Amino acid sequence: MSKTTRREFIKKSGFTLLTVGLSQQAFARHLKMAANSALTRAAALSTNDNMLVVIQLAGGNDGLNTVIPRGGTLRSQYEQFRQATLEIPVANILPIDNDAANNQLGLHPSLQKIKGLYDQKKVGVIQAVGYPTPNYSHFRSMDIWHSAYTQGLKATGWLGDYLDVSFPSNDNPLIAVSIGGSLPLSLRAKSITVPAIGNVDTYKFQADPRYADPNRPETRPEYNNRIQTFLALNREGAPERVLYEQIRLTALDAYDSSEELQSGISQYVADPSIVYPNNNPLARALQQVARIVAGDLGTKILYVSMGGFDTHQTQATPNTPLTGTHATLLGYVSDAVDAFYRDMVRMGKDDKVLMMTWSEFSRKVRENGNFGTDHGASGPQFVFGTPVKGGVFGVHPGLTDLYPGQDATKHSIDFRSIYATILEKWLAVDSHEIVGGSFETLPFV
Repeated sequence: MSKTTRREFIKKSGFTLLTVGLSQQAFARHLKMAANSALTRAAALSTNDNMLVVIQLAGGNDGLNTVIPRGGTLRSQYEQFRQATLEIPVANILPIDNDAANNQLGLHPSLQKIKGLYDQKKVGVIQAVGYPTPNYSHFRSMDIWHSAYTQGLKATGWLGDYLDVSFPSNDNPLIAVSIGGSLPLSLRAKSITVPAIGNVDTYKFQADPRYADPNRPETRPEYNNRIQTFLALNREGAPERVLYEQIRLTALDAYDSSEELQSGISQYVADPSIVYPNNNPLARALQQVARIVAGDLGTKILYVSMGGFDTHQTQATPNTPLTGTHATLLGYVSDAVDAFYRDMVRMGKDDKVLMMTWSEFSRKVRENGNFGTDHGASGPQFVFGTPVKGGVFGVHPGLTDLYPGQDATKHSIDFRSIYATILEKWLAVDSHEIVGGSFETLPFV
């Protein structure tokens, strides 16, 4: 075995390396390159076992047709801006509490199951969330939300910084997990490796199934032999060969995390009364999250994303504003969140799991003539779960005091206040270094 080279092994076995995010992070973690960072020195370590599930609504969710005015001056203004094709009739809106300014509000009719959770005080609706001098580019605004940094570019995300702060000596390869094909900036860290997993069932050592299929008794011995060969080739360190070490440690991280993951998800037993619809991409992702939670793997952050919210066109179906792209997407969110929440209750994990949504911006208040809306600024965000103190937080944005030339609503709650609240009150760490200052916390937990 000692004469086998890595190149020969990979060629013969058909081995596929597992996706684990940035390989530099694995190298840095093993060499303790960031052990004395300013963040680590400044913050207390997280000590609880609470989990955060982040749901990104990519593309810019139309907040005005998500949390909708039901009466008064705001309603009149809403009808003026949305009367052509996008206006949701009052009779179809799902009523929720008035905001702090006594504005009558409600949810889009596609959010029926979220309304049910709201009535149980399991939903927080956070109004007019944004940041100063908004950027209307998807990429730049996403970077700002991912990094909690508005002044320029930043290589790490707010959750990556949290991981660096809280787990400087982390040896859990599944301390955070992103469900999807690529790692979001939110989870990029200096010293922590975060895996990006497209499918938890296929995140494992893979070899050419013709010769090494673990499910076929006649090829199982060869499969095991290839695992042992892989481990033997990668257990021997060579610190003086930097690139080699980076690849070797990344491969070992991938293998270790895959073994732990497969063991963990085997603990999940589906309940036929809880349905994650196959045609709902967010539901499929959240069911994978549920399987990870069931495994008690010590995971702190779980991240999912669903796109499609860039509704310049066909946001609503002509003459039928209750259908269309936006209604479909909100229905996906509602069904997925409800199924996941009920799964957490069934597993007895609901008091340890907090869900939050974010979208890089909302849409303009005035529809654009193509049955859609263009890029806006502030909008509502949601938190879900048993730990939530349900209700409406903040005030619905005004529809006449807009950013000049943009038809975009102004913010009254900085998105970093949401982050600070979650960091301080849920994840039990000091937020100041992570979000770049002092931001008021909110009473939703």
